[in-house]
Amino acid sequence: MYMDSGCESTDLGPMLKIAAIVAITIAIVIAGYMFIFTEKQHSSLYIIPESYLDQTPDNTIFFTYGVICSEKEATDYEIQIFLNDVLVATDQIRLSNNERYEKNERLELTENVSSPVQIEVFLTNKENMNIESVHFRIELST
Repeated sequence: MYMDSGCESTDLGPMLKIAAIVAITIAIVIAGYMFIFTEKQHSSLYIIPESYLDQTPDNTIFFTYGVICSEKEATDYEIQIFLNDVLVATDQIRLSNNERYEKNERLELTENVSSPVQIEVFLTNKENMNIESVHFRIELST
């Protein structure tokens, strides 16, 4: 015995396919817009890995660090270098958009420096106060 509930059954398959296609198309358009028309502003700080030398006979460490400005405008930076959490050098620079800065750094070790030595470079964007840091460690030869 078959009872009719009075409601017509409808096939939602074609409607769901259309809704999915519309949603995917909208997502692709939004993602494309974000990718093409928005450029993230940032600064990059790095140490060139091959540049640092362990302790030399005269108790000196050499390394090269760099900064890349992608801030869309000229930006002021403060650079601080720490040796085992002790501030040993500071620098102020101004870079234009897409400008790159590299500096060969030379640090002299004092007798009271313990091993391993951690060298840390901090970059502060003076416009928005964002801070980046990079570091490396070396063992001192005795």
